[in-house]
Amino acid sequence: MSTDIKEKLEIPDTLRNIYTEMEVSPIGLLKNYALNLILNKINKYEAENAFFEKKYDCKYEEFKHKVESMEKEENFEWEDDLMDWEFAFENFRYWQKKAHEIKGE
Repeated sequence: MSTDIKEKLEIPDTLRNIYTEMEVSPIGLLKNYALNLILNKINKYEAENAFFEKKYDCKYEEFKHKVESMEKEENFEWEDDLMDWEFAFENFRYWQKKAHEIKGE
């Protein structure tokens, strides 16, 4: 789903002249800025995934299966970590997809 956001963006003459001299488009700058923000998010969630992989010595899917297959047991730390790990795992994948979309434009 795409949402069109159309606003009239007025670029001051000073900036427009600098962009022209540098042969840079304002759209390219916005695209690069968004990509930098996205890459920061990817790095953050990648680090969180690595933390949990090291802590539990397994990948997310394997840990999720372990927690979900526990019968008559409760391990609140594991359940809390699973929720945190799932959030990091899903956001890592989401932001990777967004980075790919921006790079592909």
